[in-house]
Amino acid sequence: MRRGWVWIGLMSGLLCGCQTVEQARQADARRQVEQRYAEERQVRMQGQLDLLAAEQVALREELAMLQAEVRGVTAVAQSAQEQARLAEAEQAQVVNRVQDLLKKQLAERPAASSSRGAGHEHVVESGHTLSAIAVAYGSTVKAIKQANNLSSDQIFVGQKLFIPQ
Repeated sequence: MRRGWVWIGLMSGLLCGCQTVEQARQADARRQVEQRYAEERQVRMQGQLDLLAAEQVALREELAMLQAEVRGVTAVAQSAQEQARLAEAEQAQVVNRVQDLLKKQLAERPAASSSRGAGHEHVVESGHTLSAIAVAYGSTVKAIKQANNLSSDQIFVGQKLFIPQ
């Protein structure tokens, strides 16, 4: 009987050892699977990092192109502003010349008198405007339009206008 118990003890010891070996194999297999999963995850993450780096390079190139384009547009805008300033200055010179000519003509002509009252007769020349004529004669556009029965500010070269005083 004793031998039976020993035999049972040996068998149970062997069975326990088998379970431990089997458990070790399973644990080792689990570790291998986990290691492969971690390696695959690392490869995927590296791929994502590479993709992000390439996108960053492309964005930097696009940013550089946009900055160059902005510099170009800014230069064009500054040039246009300078041309506008020059045109305004030239326009002011032309207006001043027209006003000076009108004042000179006014000084050379005697004052006219008509049924409309005292004033001057003015013959419109190229470049003259009602506002420039009004300034030259010390009158207003409204007064000139009323004296000449004008319904708009449009005048024509050669037109004779009565300029009230």
